[in-house]
Amino acid sequence: MRFLPYEDFEIYTSLTSDEVFHRLRAAVDTQRKWWIFTNKPFWGEVDRHYFKVWRATWWLRNLTPVVLGKIRSEGSGCCIQIRMRLPWYSFFFSALWLGMVWYLYFGAIAYLLIQKIQTGIWQIDSPWFLLTGIGMFAFGYLLFFSSFKRDANRNKAFLLDLSNSKENDITYRDRIFGLTESQIITSLFLITFVASLGWIVFSLIQ
Repeated sequence: MRFLPYEDFEIYTSLTSDEVFHRLRAAVDTQRKWWIFTNKPFWGEVDRHYFKVWRATWWLRNLTPVVLGKIRSEGSGCCIQIRMRLPWYSFFFSALWLGMVWYLYFGAIAYLLIQKIQTGIWQIDSPWFLLTGIGMFAFGYLLFFSSFKRDANRNKAFLLDLSNSKENDITYRDRIFGLTESQIITSLFLITFVASLGWIVFSLIQ
């Protein structure tokens, strides 16, 4: 996905599932260590059909993706199913932060429209105040998601190299609960618009 902190794809490789397992096992430290004490790029859990790994970093609490994978034999090779997402604590914190900014921003716009309708004065003293909310949302978005996207691309390149595959061997699914990224973003704006409109109408008829 281009804008949301989530990746869901499959890598098809001519390597057998056992070969992928042994290569992945060699790159993953199964005991959590500080970055300076390990020479492996990942830490986590790996077995023959499933793995859950994080990139090894020098800080413990971070925004790097959790990589969840399944290794499935397919013909003479295998398929590696990959999902990458934020750690749950990072996801809930970022959702809380961005949700509050989103709510306050559109709530302020709705409140301003209510005032203008009630007073009949449509002149806006300074439209620049609208940029404050946009700036706060953009700052939070970049803070939480830019590092995710950077590391997700690194992880993807590593997995392609590990499996002797290329970019055209990837099949992207990129759906959350059956919804595409554009459908999720459209739904967020539609829900916000309907909720704001409902609040405006409710406030005016009281």
